[in-house]
Amino acid sequence: MRINIGSRKSDLARLQAYRVGEAIQKKLGSGSVEIIFHFKESLGDKNLTDPLWKMPEKGVFTEDFYQDLLTGQVDMVVHSWKDLPTEGKPETEIYATLPRADQRDLLLVKKNHLHKVQQQGCIKIFSSSPRRFYNLEPFLKKVIPAVNASMDIHFENVRGNIPTRVRKLLESDDIDGLVLAKAAVDRLLQASEPEFASVQEFLRQALQKMHWMVLPLSENPTAAAQGALAIEILKTRTDLKSVLDLINDSSTQQDVLQERKILGQYGGGCHQKIGVSLFKNQFLFLKGLTDHGQVLNQTQSLLPSATTKLSEAELISSQSFQFFKRQEMVTDFTGA
Repeated sequence: MRINIGSRKSDLARLQAYRVGEAIQKKLGSGSVEIIFHFKESLGDKNLTDPLWKMPEKGVFTEDFYQDLLTGQVDMVVHSWKDLPTEGKPETEIYATLPRADQRDLLLVKKNHLHKVQQQGCIKIFSSSPRRFYNLEPFLKKVIPAVNASMDIHFENVRGNIPTRVRKLLESDDIDGLVLAKAAVDRLLQASEPEFASVQEFLRQALQKMHWMVLPLSENPTAAAQGALAIEILKTRTDLKSVLDLINDSSTQQDVLQERKILGQYGGGCHQKIGVSLFKNQFLFLKGLTDHGQVLNQTQSLLPSATTKLSEAELISSQSFQFFKRQEMVTDFTGA
């Protein structure tokens, strides 16, 4: 059996395609299936000037692969779920996904900029997400030691793949921090393929120069379906469906579809100031501002019933929420 898999050509996109191919070969046996990869740039990769929310096209990272499926150039395409438009296509479907990676966002702040931040009373952070702009400004004023409630937080647009954005942060004397999807950084650092060795070394060296914070879902719900991979095929490919049934993670699929459905109720799109995250099929975090000015701020337990809402203190102390051990860290951020 031969399967042609398409994806974008960035390091992360190639790596995600490899993980899908690897999962298929593990289930079918490497000797019974040949995986051929096809990588190319999408519109979103070519246009690195405009913020995503200003670009008029939907599916700026995914639309270019649609024709490849229709013409049979590839059998399946691997996407980041969060890049997909909320509207589907009549001829194709997202049939499967792998188990989800860490869906949270990661904040990086340059160690040698904290003194400057304190002196200037302002911190500048790279991110092109209106969702992050809206939800993170009040939260970061409470948790960054060098920042206080009276300080200004400015978000500056940035485009490019993960190494490019990290490099832009390191090279900018004006920008102090950067927000990334943690799953993207994790996947790159955990890759076993030799072709990613140089980008891994770059990221490791860069992280040594950063303070970092994994941002909690309760304060910063992420883009719908963040951290999950989507596998798109033609609806008529029943032969591929039997293969993808072997690797599909139904729990992840259920969560991301529900997140996208919730976001779709408010219009969807990269311009939205809305984060929505389901955690392990058990907790819903919804936070942001709709286009009509409605403030969303909901933390909801899905365990006892779909209508049980918990305060932050109740959520942390809930016996059903003991997924992490919390330990206070005493850190001196006054130096470099």
